[in-house]
Amino acid sequence: MKLSLGTYVRDYSVAGGAVAYDADAQAYFTANTSITSAADKNAINTFYLGLKSDGIYTKIKAMYLPIWGSAAACKWNLKDPRDLDVAYRLNFTTGWTYSSSGLSPLNASAQTFFNPNTNGSLDSNHISYYSRTNSNGTEIEIGSNNSGGNPISFLEIRTAGTTYGGINQSGFISASDSNSQGFYIASRTSSSVVKIIKNGAVFANTGTLTSTSKTPSNISIGALFTGGGYLYYTTKQCAFSSIGDGLTDVESANFSNRVNTLLTYFGINIY
Repeated sequence: MKLSLGTYVRDYSVAGGAVAYDADAQAYFTANTSITSAADKNAINTFYLGLKSDGIYTKIKAMYLPIWGSAAACKWNLKDPRDLDVAYRLNFTTGWTYSSSGLSPLNASAQTFFNPNTNGSLDSNHISYYSRTNSNGTEIEIGSNNSGGNPISFLEIRTAGTTYGGINQSGFISASDSNSQGFYIASRTSSSVVKIIKNGAVFANTGTLTSTSKTPSNISIGALFTGGGYLYYTTKQCAFSSIGDGLTDVESANFSNRVNTLLTYFGINIY
């Protein structure tokens, strides 16, 4: 059986009619038993292979594809699909709506258990969020900060026409944003370089750029986690999210293309 997806064409047929998947993709399929369609598995397998060929896969610590209709199916970290806190699987609060197009929150959050202070690098980190909702409010889609305020790592997509972000810093970078739908990445690649990438293109790289110290609280999806509670809940539907090392402009563009191609296969892409 051959699958054409984006620029990739793979032949997954092997002797006896069995299908050979990438080992990491197979581990995810074994954990997430909600994925039963061969076509869905082939599309996700191609996604894994693409990230590896681009040299991005090793930079990702956690990534989530929450489009399976239940908390039990959406919690898995595609990079390490074990049902453990140390594997960064998601723990959802109440208030989420689960559907085939993504997670829709209402005063809800998802704990990743990824702590930048103990697992990340000061000057090489990224977070991402694929928003399928156009809204304009004081909402943070992914992030954490010190209970006293700074340092902060976050993506705040379109508040009063502006999107904000930052990684391990006091302050933020920002850019005018007329629509909050798309794939956003906040990426730090050095002590003085942090950028927001939207839909594969550099979107913001001016503002407070210097890293100060690593964020001491776990990264949360759906709100900002302060270590003791949650602030600025988002209403934006999430179709994909990730945490990992810093991505260059080229890596961010390639990553965006891989994610959007996968979501295009599922019919839920924005751009």
